[in-house]
Amino acid sequence: MKKHIWICSLIVMAIAIVACKKDSNNDSGPVQLKMLGWAVGGSDVPDNTYGTILHTADGGKTWIIQGDSIRFPNASFGDICIIDKNTLLVVGSKKPDGIANVLKSVDGGTNWVAVGNKSLENVNYLGIFSLNKDHIWIVGDSGTIYHSDDIASSWTKIEVPEAYRKDIFTRVAAKSIDNIWVVGNKHEYDDYPVMLHTTDAGTTWERLNPIKDLNITNGFLGYFLGIKTYGNSVWAIGSGFVVLSKDNGVTWSNISSSLTGPQDANDIFLLSGIEAYVVYDYGGILSTSDTGQFWTQYYPNTNNYVTGISILNNINIWVCGSPGGSDDYPVILYSPDAGTTWQDQTPQILKDYTIVTMYKIRFIEDN
Repeated sequence: MKKHIWICSLIVMAIAIVACKKDSNNDSGPVQLKMLGWAVGGSDVPDNTYGTILHTADGGKTWIIQGDSIRFPNASFGDICIIDKNTLLVVGSKKPDGIANVLKSVDGGTNWVAVGNKSLENVNYLGIFSLNKDHIWIVGDSGTIYHSDDIASSWTKIEVPEAYRKDIFTRVAAKSIDNIWVVGNKHEYDDYPVMLHTTDAGTTWERLNPIKDLNITNGFLGYFLGIKTYGNSVWAIGSGFVVLSKDNGVTWSNISSSLTGPQDANDIFLLSGIEAYVVYDYGGILSTSDTGQFWTQYYPNTNNYVTGISILNNINIWVCGSPGGSDDYPVILYSPDAGTTWQDQTPQILKDYTIVTMYKIRFIEDN
């Protein structure tokens, strides 16, 4: 019996060795994630305004044009929301006739159609946010906030108090259908950028003023350019500042000590309630893992205004930038190692069209 077991064991081992050798011969290396990305922007040059949409299906190695001056004249896209790999929304400046540039694609960006009703007209839309794919908010000038619960098939206006109906809202974030944050430019009736918060879906609003309360001089007469939430943490960025609340807006702290001078902090990406990346003017990319007590600076070899950032799996980072420093064309840069090294992924189309600004870049995994 033991002899038979020993012979069978040899046979099993031989089969295993052959199988392993076969697998080894066919091994194509680690499975590569398919990373889909979009970058949006446009030209704001008078008499030559148009929207730009770029798409990559290989992590940024190659980019195709999904929107340009021919497809989107009289538009400039400031933000994009990826619902899934097929469903996308972009928002931008209104057309000369007042038609809103709020567009939707259901085929991964190949085709775009305007969505919304006439009430969306005569507004420049600057920010868009999606919560669990079921709820979408867009914000813009004239104190405008709209909400959709059917992936932009219809929109409901959320009113704000009369004192804020002349303000320009730049970004929106929601923790729930009831808990919504909106930020914008300098308030119409004082010298500080506006920040509004509601906990009842917009029935009532409270204005918070961390820039004034913290005496942040760079924010005086300034503006907010981003707001993100994670748990009870609320992060807001803008004209030379980053502020943080750890208790859902009750108290705030100024964590922008590493931002020198008046450079704008243009976009923020949260990895957790205490970890964040921030991008700003003149090639600035910073990260913190301790709610801003210490910042690490990265050097992506550009002096552009870095305007957008997207991160996958805490390690793959893409940024986009607009001409503003030594570079005379917008850029797209990629880091495969959380910011340590950088690769230039700028497509030739951006190098050829130097009047274009890329405002936001977003990526998802194609599972």
